[in-house]
Amino acid sequence: MNKQTIIARLMELPELIANAEIALITAQNNFNIARSQLTHREDGLYLGVFEDEGMVIDGKNAEIRSAQLRKFSAIERNEVARTEHLTMESRYKLEKLKTELKALQSIVDLLKGAA
Repeated sequence: MNKQTIIARLMELPELIANAEIALITAQNNFNIARSQLTHREDGLYLGVFEDEGMVIDGKNAEIRSAQLRKFSAIERNEVARTEHLTMESRYKLEKLKTELKALQSIVDLLKGAA
């Protein structure tokens, strides 16, 4: 990596980091929405809102009720898992860019000392 390549990369990193921060915020918002939808579904199941759709939590013990809850909220649970994964992936990409920026700044500092 020569000086021009380092300079070019340093010039583009701030915009890449800003875009990664926006992507992380979006992913976190989507994750929060998915969790809220799951909570709404679970509350509705416990309150009997979906009885007319054949979704009734009527198990005789906690294990059966818990299994019924998981079964009737599988779509929402999958969405929570998917958005959580995307949030973690976005956070990783942002941290990777920040680490690259710090590394390049260190290289610049070393080059200054060598000059």
